[in-house]
Amino acid sequence: MIQQDQPGHFPQSFTVALSSKSDGTMLDRSLTTHDTSAVDNRVKLCQLAGLNYGDVVYQDIVYGDDQTYDKIVTVDRRHTTVHLPDVNADALFTKNPDVGLFLPVADCVATVICDPVNRYLAMVHLGRDSTVASLMRKTLKTFSAEGSNLADVIIWMSPSAKKETYFMQWFDHEADPGWQDFIQKTDQGIHLDLSGYNRAAALGAGVLAGNIHNSPINTMTSNNYFSHSMGDTTGRFAVVASMNSI
Repeated sequence: MIQQDQPGHFPQSFTVALSSKSDGTMLDRSLTTHDTSAVDNRVKLCQLAGLNYGDVVYQDIVYGDDQTYDKIVTVDRRHTTVHLPDVNADALFTKNPDVGLFLPVADCVATVICDPVNRYLAMVHLGRDSTVASLMRKTLKTFSAEGSNLADVIIWMSPSAKKETYFMQWFDHEADPGWQDFIQKTDQGIHLDLSGYNRAAALGAGVLAGNIHNSPINTMTSNNYFSHSMGDTTGRFAVVASMNSI
């Protein structure tokens, strides 16, 4: 864990920790999801954060043509790794203290959302597909449905691939007016600002600008974080979050 990169924007009743390459890979895509070496690294990360891996829910992201990328699952202690190896979801939501949420990523935006008033917590996987699927807005709608005032909500977005280096040759929503401020066409291709788009979605839903925190670290240029786009096809760093008992 790199101390200066840790999110310090949450109340003391919440624990949020970010791993780096030096902590080892939290998921090895060349091996099974729960290979012993990766699980050992997850256990150590949780210990460094003051958590128990048995008390966290491991978030499993599934890609495929049959996926909608907006699957939000409400979890409690029955979903933690002592009971289940993982939960397939694009976003996890919990109202239970001491239930951690654990998400490995490498370029996508691992996003922690908390309501410190009602004490709700979510972990959201914001890649290109889930961003297009409006997962940020839909997750915030879940908070609202549970009684949250979105002006109270705090959001932190992890190190991720940034617009200046993250591009593709085509993008289905290139002509969408809602994307115009978050794409840039160059000789390289179409650059996407995923974290910027999701920040705007949160603002539009009613989250205060001062409560949205976006890590400035670009995983594609930093040597400290795994980047799938830069060739780290098997390694993943992770974000783990928990709402502590009070």
